[in-house]
Amino acid sequence: MSRARSLAVVAAVVAALTAWLPAAPAFAHTKLTGSTPAAKGTVSKPITELTLTFSGLIKKAGTTVVVSGPDKVSYSDGAAAAVDRTITQAVRPLPVGEITVRWRTVSSDGHPIQGSFTFTNKAAPPVAASPSPTAAATSSPAPAAAEPTVAAAVPVSRTAAGEGSSPLGWIIAAVAAVLALGGGLVWWRRRRTAA
Repeated sequence: MSRARSLAVVAAVVAALTAWLPAAPAFAHTKLTGSTPAAKGTVSKPITELTLTFSGLIKKAGTTVVVSGPDKVSYSDGAAAAVDRTITQAVRPLPVGEITVRWRTVSSDGHPIQGSFTFTNKAAPPVAASPSPTAAATSSPAPAAAEPTVAAAVPVSRTAAGEGSSPLGWIIAAVAAVLALGGGLVWWRRRRTAA
């Protein structure tokens, strides 16, 4: 009996181990294993995106990355893209100084994970181009070029107005009115005499 009891205990231990071993990875939650730029690292060239790498698969839903500068302004450009074990976040030109990255995502087992890290940016953002003197000189003549068009339009409208109010127009209109009146009088007299 003692041998049967020993076999039963061994069988119970093997069954427990078999049931526990597949579940063991569930206890090891997904973690951030690396990033580009690296945490506590220094960047000397401008970057347009950063990547976070994890120990396990992650889900896109619920993934956010906020990249902020010393001014506490967010420089994240659009939504983060999550594929397999990597999150990629596009960024606008970063200011010089300490950059803080705050991230949040969901591991494949549904467990939400989050964290933050910093790195130093030494690459100055590009300066916005100011208008060159040549461009200013080129744009100045444009209003002057428009002036002749306006000036040319004035004589045209005066000519059009002058044609309608010229003495010749009035004379032609008066002659036509006299002829119409004369014709009407002749018709009226003929009718009266005929009656």
